[in-house]
Amino acid sequence: MNYRHLVLCSIASLTLNLAPAFAQETKQPEQPKATEPAPTETPAPKESAASQTPPEYLDNRSTPETLILSYYNAINRGEYARAYSYYAPDNPPQPFPQFQAGYDTTASVEVQFGKAVGEGAAGSAFWSQPLAIKSEGKDGTVTVFNGCYRLKLANPAIQGVPYVPLSILDGTLEKSEKPFEESVPEGCEAP
Repeated sequence: MNYRHLVLCSIASLTLNLAPAFAQETKQPEQPKATEPAPTETPAPKESAASQTPPEYLDNRSTPETLILSYYNAINRGEYARAYSYYAPDNPPQPFPQFQAGYDTTASVEVQFGKAVGEGAAGSAFWSQPLAIKSEGKDGTVTVFNGCYRLKLANPAIQGVPYVPLSILDGTLEKSEKPFEESVPEGCEAP
């Protein structure tokens, strides 16, 4: 029993001696001296369009709508080579340097779609996709365009290497005087 009593006393003594070391000290914030000006909060500066986080990466060539969303996602992220790759390899819109320079003043682009119309012919499928885009310039200027994109997919089962996914053949866009929400054309010419 003496041994047990000795162990308990030792533990109690150790606990009492270590208690101040484990105790958390709470400090009160220092009060500014009468001669010091009180600290002021400075509001965080607003982020400019150029410093904002780019949209999440999207690369989906499954349908005309998702391909065009992916195309403008690349434009919004400043990935012009990727955007250029959505065009049919044998039918680029223009040489790449001019294509890229065409977006020098573009900060962002939004897209709205109409109903795509498709048809098949000679082992390929073609679509016409009506749409409207709202383009915001780096200077804050907003311009609305509308028009149509034509797209093509050669039958995947009979393609060889290199495989060519759904691609943009061409697009025609004109400046719209209507608000963005009302600018999508009713339809396009047959693909």
